[in-house]
Amino acid sequence: MTSRHEGTKNGRRALWAALIVIILTIIFGACAAANRSAVESFINQLFGPPAVNLREAYKDEPDGPNFDHSPLDTLLKKHVDANGWVDYAGIKTDVRTLDEYLAAVETAPLDELGRSERLVFLLNAYNAFTIKLIVEHYPIDSIQDIPNAWDLVRWEAGGHTWSLNQIEHKQIRPAFVEPRIHFALVCAAVGCPPLRSEAFATERLEEQLEAQTAFVHNHASWFKFKKRTNRVGLTKLYQWYGGDFEQASGSVLKYAGDFNADLKAQLDKGREPGIDWLPYDWSLNDKSNAAPR
Repeated sequence: MTSRHEGTKNGRRALWAALIVIILTIIFGACAAANRSAVESFINQLFGPPAVNLREAYKDEPDGPNFDHSPLDTLLKKHVDANGWVDYAGIKTDVRTLDEYLAAVETAPLDELGRSERLVFLLNAYNAFTIKLIVEHYPIDSIQDIPNAWDLVRWEAGGHTWSLNQIEHKQIRPAFVEPRIHFALVCAAVGCPPLRSEAFATERLEEQLEAQTAFVHNHASWFKFKKRTNRVGLTKLYQWYGGDFEQASGSVLKYAGDFNADLKAQLDKGREPGIDWLPYDWSLNDKSNAAPR
């Protein structure tokens, strides 16, 4: 199984995963749904993203420095539609704006930023780096076609050099008690949450994160609730990052229920639904692949 940021080692990992599935399926007695779930959970622990302990590592410093994200905001408004489909061909012709923003990111006073300003900076930088990566290889079918897409230590931010994986798993997840970031970091795939047509902004961060998360929990690409069968289909982000959501709310279902009234009503009645993991589409979130959401 491939997590959002583990697509760079697909061949070898897929082989090992297939072998483990075969062995564990035999051990657990073939195809009962509960056994499949146990197998998938075990494989996720082996091959998924690292588990972290969520904590707040920074204090808000209202009088601290601010960083100007307006160039990225302009770029996103111009080349991303309301449903998150990206005009990468258009960005490629407008790459100077992106490069100017990334040059500013490189020399930003990151270590002086307060908590919210720092989180906004990291979210925007991650998404901008991902866009740059795609544009460098465009046209392309999937980010998974780019060797070491998430592991290359090449992205300059505030005097540091990180990979995409390091930004997410070392700089964001362990330093903020904020699982909504999983609906804000966009890996350039159709199965990812949609890219916003605006940059994240410190003064609007709560509103933006809430809107991102609500969108995901009310669109069938990422969330499906079947009351008749009492089953809920969830994006695999919940499978890959289950520990983050559990630390925040006690369980994956409780976290999801906070953003979907039908699921919450079922949970409030004590009728916990079964979980089905929705397919994760790694096709590029390019406007040429646009479909209704």
